[in-house]
Amino acid sequence: MRRTAIVVDAPSGLAVEALPLVEYVGEGPYLKPEAGAIMASLGEETPVPPQDIQPEEMDIALTADWLETHTHITLKRAPRAWAGLRSFVADGAPVVGFDPTAENFFWLIGQGGYGIMMAPTLARLTAALVTGTPLPPDLAAAGIDLAALRPGRF
Repeated sequence: MRRTAIVVDAPSGLAVEALPLVEYVGEGPYLKPEAGAIMASLGEETPVPPQDIQPEEMDIALTADWLETHTHITLKRAPRAWAGLRSFVADGAPVVGFDPTAENFFWLIGQGGYGIMMAPTLARLTAALVTGTPLPPDLAAAGIDLAALRPGRF
């Protein structure tokens, strides 16, 4: 699935580093600070075949329009844009763990459109599983269900 994002200059005087990730309820648009600028995406999941993905001009235009309509940002030049391929599995949850049939093969896939936000947690979870150490206490306390992530669940 293709997702497009744009990166735009922040308005003058805005402390970008202090901004939170802003996401609309549900599977929709978001914006976040990005290296002194602002990244925005409509959060779309457009089905496409595997490829060297590039952003579509219409997706760039729609995202720019959304950003100008829903914020105080006015674009004065064309934004930088990129697109990424998102992978999903049938239940929509990531797959994290050793393959039940292929010795020493570890799966870490299916992050969908949440890779940026899930990466730190999934990295810590992966480190614990690969090294055979207990799940970090804060992840265990958060109720992470390893069985719901294991490759053998399908």
